[in-house]
Amino acid sequence: MRQWLTLPVEWHSPRWATYNYSAMTPDQLELIGTRFHDWSTADWDYGLTTIYFFCAAIGAIAVARWGSWALHRRSTAPASAGAFDRLVALLSYTTTRGWRVKFLDYYSPPLAAIIAVLLMWIWVIVMTLAARPYHWPNPAMGYSPPIATRAGWISLGIMPFMTAFATKNNYVALLTRTSHDRLQVFHRWSALFMYITSLVHTFPFIVEDIQMGMMQSEWATDSFVWTGAAALIPQTWLLVMSWGYFRNRYYEFFKKCVHHRLMHYSAAGIFMAALFVHVDWTLTAWDYFWATLAIYGTSWGYRVVRATLTPGRATVTVLEDRTLRVRIAVPKRFSWSAAAPQPFKYTAGQHIFVRFFFGPLHWATSHPFTIASTPAPPTLVLRARGGITKALERAAGVQTKGEMAVRVFIDGPYGHAGLASDLRRFDRVLFLAGGSGASFTIPLLIDLVRNQASRPPGAKTQFVVAVREGGAFSWLEQELEPLSVKEGTDVVRQTHVTRQQVEEIDPEKGDRASDDGGDLGSLDNGRPDLHALVEAFGADIGRVAVNITSPDEFAHDVRNAVATEQLAIAQRRSAVYEVFLHVENYG
Repeated sequence: MRQWLTLPVEWHSPRWATYNYSAMTPDQLELIGTRFHDWSTADWDYGLTTIYFFCAAIGAIAVARWGSWALHRRSTAPASAGAFDRLVALLSYTTTRGWRVKFLDYYSPPLAAIIAVLLMWIWVIVMTLAARPYHWPNPAMGYSPPIATRAGWISLGIMPFMTAFATKNNYVALLTRTSHDRLQVFHRWSALFMYITSLVHTFPFIVEDIQMGMMQSEWATDSFVWTGAAALIPQTWLLVMSWGYFRNRYYEFFKKCVHHRLMHYSAAGIFMAALFVHVDWTLTAWDYFWATLAIYGTSWGYRVVRATLTPGRATVTVLEDRTLRVRIAVPKRFSWSAAAPQPFKYTAGQHIFVRFFFGPLHWATSHPFTIASTPAPPTLVLRARGGITKALERAAGVQTKGEMAVRVFIDGPYGHAGLASDLRRFDRVLFLAGGSGASFTIPLLIDLVRNQASRPPGAKTQFVVAVREGGAFSWLEQELEPLSVKEGTDVVRQTHVTRQQVEEIDPEKGDRASDDGGDLGSLDNGRPDLHALVEAFGADIGRVAVNITSPDEFAHDVRNAVATEQLAIAQRRSAVYEVFLHVENYG
């Protein structure tokens, strides 16, 4: 019978290794005791050093984010861009600029994320390959090849952060003043780096066992061998199926068999269990598991408790152009009120996860949606694409445009209090939305109008939305109703219909003026000129904020238009002294 763990089980193993000292030369004896070569301190040299690297990087970003937030809150409007404004503009450029690879239909993350991932990659390469030799020249120096030892500890050092980047109640997001979804790119890349170091850890052992003719006997008797394989197989599955190309292509297939997310969690559980047994209690290996468990367990537990305390009833209504409106009745403690308990208080720009108790394939999963209402109870505006939205559309009745009630649980809110910057301090605010993406911008717009008195004198707002068909913005009229009775607003609203001609649209539903005589709306055919809109907003002195919610292509164009303005500030070629961008992607 195979033995799973070394008995008796302890927290840590002793810091010594069995060597045949008489078979080594003096140089070899000295080498195995030096730092970064000593097996008995490899967890400190590589595992803890990896922990320190990630902590230092997160700390530096946190200081920069909180410092920028504090300085912007205290600063007054300057006459022109100063040195600090130009530095902020240059840093903002790196968080905005992106690229598109057309033949792959791939949109890159911002330049700052690319730089961060590149630094992670350089760190892994240097830590893995800098110290030599990669294999012991003398078998008496140890069974574990040096490159395999260091790669294994680097992999364990990455593991807690890979998990932290993936959680919803995210400690890294809290420290760096960002939303959990912005960290998903680092979750995927850190998972890739952990997988690479796992392979580097695995293959030297395989090569040596084959060369020594021990592979079959080691597989039969050594738990390190077969538990390593048991961990590597689900890890491979997790990596491959979590990347966009495979996840998007095969999501519907896996959901019909067994839910993709359930498969992801199942594979993750098998991987962690097999890896836990694989590392045994070697040195401090299990400490990295306790840290990972603490990070994920507290986040998951908090989500479960909060969701359980926030049950509700949702009314699903089918609108035109395959649009759904979901109004949710929830307990009073979940509100916009300043008196609401902090875990249940939400602000404009945040999102929630909704668990619909509907259908056998959906009741066990939660889905993220942006809150499209303020200050009424949560209202969601969805476009029926697939999965839960398509199922809700079909059940509510496409032909009759009916309604359906369904029980839900609410998990949230998320999004770090809406935006990273207070929109009321900007001289000009531009909202750009594609279709149902307006559900994110509308609460921000209404909240901004309601606080017009606290904005700079002459502050202006423009709301531009692009829809495929004229009937698609009927729900917009209802949500924007507060603007029609709000006096003293300076809001320009512009709707672009990309498929249906303006002449076909009912003018009573489309073009409408506000009660106080101001222009609240205009209708145009075709897509808006995004570069021209951003450039126009950057033509006069002041601070500018651009908020966009749209598919990738729409967002990509706006990102690069804003990046051009930010670079112009850094180079003293712009009249504005700050251009802030917030992007909510869907696709």
